Amino acid sequence: MRLKNNTSWLLVGLLIITSCIASVKIYLYWKNTHFSCTGELILHRKDNVANVTMQYVFNGDTGAVLLRGEVILNNNLVEQVSQNVFFDFQRKGNDYFLISKSVTDSTGSPTDIPLLKRTFPLFYLEPDAKFFLNIKQLTGSSWLFTTSRSPSLLCSK
Repeated sequence: MRLKNNTSWLLVGLLIITSCIASVKIYLYWKNTHFSCTGELILHRKDNVANVTMQYVFNGDTGAVLLRGEVILNNNLVEQVSQNVFFDFQRKGNDYFLISKSVTDSTGSPTDIPLLKRTFPLFYLEPDAKFFLNIKQLTGSSWLFTTSRSPSLLCSK
């Protein structure tokens, strides 16, 4: 009788421990696919400079990024940037594979302006474009976005 009672308590204990581990894993997965942050991007190209605020929102397997700022060509021509990119994504560890679903300009302007195409990856300008990000959470409220093994955006709440 005593052995049966000890075995029951052992099984209950193992069930509780397993449930706790599973809960932590589910929470960590959820936390890495449900977050939002904002970062400043200054991008220097041969003939232009982009100064853009990027606000990312990840929500499960979909997301959005809002770009606001400007691109300056040869120190004088300014093109306003006001893109809204909606995307789907898959995550494997810190690797995020994004594909743009719709791209709109919040001012109603075209999104296929040649200067913007020379400055930004197509992901930010047209639908069905793929993009890869490696995202590492640095603190509870900041993430480092890396593209092509180079840090590209410090994003925080």
